[in-house]
Amino acid sequence: MTRQSSLVPTLLSLASLAALSQAELGKIQWRGSCNLTSYPTLVCGTLGVPLDYTESNSSKTLTLDIAKWPATKKPVSEPIIFNFGGPGVNSFEGLGLYGEEFQAILGGHNDLIAFNNRGVGDTLPFSCYSDDATRELIALQAPNDGRASSTALGEIWAQNANIAQACYATNNQTGSLIGTSFAARDIVQVADALSGKDSLVNFWGFSYGTTIGSVLAAMFPERMGYVALDGVDNPREALYGYNAQAVVDVDKVFEGFCAGCMAAPDLCPIAKEYTSAANLEAAIYLMLENLKYNPIAIPEIGGIVTWSDVKSTIFEAMYLPSSWPLTSELLYYVQTRNTTILGNSEVYETIKSYGQSASLTSASDEVGTAITCSDKHRSATIKEVLPYIKARQALSKISSDGSDGDMRCAQWNPKMFAKERYSGDFEVKTANPVLILSNTYDPATPLPAAKNLTETFEGSVLLEQNGYGHTTLSMPSLCTAKAVRAYFTNGTLPADGTICQVDVPLFTNLTYKDVWPKSFQRSVESRDDASVLKALMSIRDKMSRRRIW
Repeated sequence: MTRQSSLVPTLLSLASLAALSQAELGKIQWRGSCNLTSYPTLVCGTLGVPLDYTESNSSKTLTLDIAKWPATKKPVSEPIIFNFGGPGVNSFEGLGLYGEEFQAILGGHNDLIAFNNRGVGDTLPFSCYSDDATRELIALQAPNDGRASSTALGEIWAQNANIAQACYATNNQTGSLIGTSFAARDIVQVADALSGKDSLVNFWGFSYGTTIGSVLAAMFPERMGYVALDGVDNPREALYGYNAQAVVDVDKVFEGFCAGCMAAPDLCPIAKEYTSAANLEAAIYLMLENLKYNPIAIPEIGGIVTWSDVKSTIFEAMYLPSSWPLTSELLYYVQTRNTTILGNSEVYETIKSYGQSASLTSASDEVGTAITCSDKHRSATIKEVLPYIKARQALSKISSDGSDGDMRCAQWNPKMFAKERYSGDFEVKTANPVLILSNTYDPATPLPAAKNLTETFEGSVLLEQNGYGHTTLSMPSLCTAKAVRAYFTNGTLPADGTICQVDVPLFTNLTYKDVWPKSFQRSVESRDDASVLKALMSIRDKMSRRRIW
């Protein structure tokens, strides 16, 4: 392993401090186009915010880069701030990719706003290693699941000791300034700058963005305007616990995969050998077990397809049902041990990218590490962590066991614990009720977590979407989209117990033109409905190519 230059930590820390700015506090300096070729509609600006909210007498500020997708219709209503989760997702990318679709869903009367959380992009950048080659080398040093072998958990512990130390070496001057509570305070600063001091905050958060939204609502209940939380992390578990609840529905999503496959055998090659969804499910589990002891050798390229590779590929696919036809094809080639197809460089690299250690696949994962571990405030030995990992392993055969993240946070340097961590409860009454959204079957943020949060925020309403995947956007539903628009337009909430159906079935090659004008649920009633459905299907298709949360 190439020894990392001793200059790298110093240079990265200086880069972080260079983000401290002369941007004006309380006022966004809009500079026009972001000059991003891929996202020409975005308008960019900067806002100065306090660097450290715990030091009220400090004059040090931090520049937040702000992106805006301008309203397309008049009159222009209050702006909506987006957060696309992660932790570590680049919000400029999220708004740039989906801004046009969100305007169609919401009706076009709001400026859509996003900014990068601390640690992301140029906002107090957080990076543990200087290049992707080093990350790839680190990722190869341990499997991504403690069940991969009898020695896997020990290897993962040692690997993450190295990662935690590298993160501290490169970020020890700024690592404590990254965390969910500061992110919530930054949102309030942005809202003040957009709409005036003490204005109401309108917010739409996805995945980890719901954790930020939950903390935001708990810290500033009187400031909440229209707040929608989609794909809910249990904030207590996400901030303080080991979050085993996150995996409770993964295997149910996989059951849906098998049922959908058997219902559409022409689009699911692996279905042809089986007579029922239960038979197919059992066969895939048996295939995985066999791969533990009989991985697939691919002599042409000197490669091996392992249990970790295939299980992780399945788990990743559970986030997005539109990927299921391709996943079923891949599983068919694994089942038949087709080394010609599996040895194709693109296919092989895709499988291996999921099977490597989940620790460091990109710089954004390091930011996620920073936010998660700084919030946890945890130091523990491997013996103290193992019972929680074992408990999570027992909840799902398909999901990751989370051992890499748990073990990294257990060894996180206390000097990089977040300087502020919200320690109150979430039993609050917000100025306006919160809209909570969840698929019936979500592999990362399950319905029980959404129900839990709904019971916590007084007056909030849960909208359940009878679908699969991560967040309601994973499957198009006009019913859900109309409810979201009504909420952000005038605060109208769906009735308690509302369950929306999806408009496109599992295992389909239907395009927008196929669905229009009737849709799968025959729910399209107007030209506006058609434009919303088109936007939803566009999001689905874009996520198939580039899922960012």
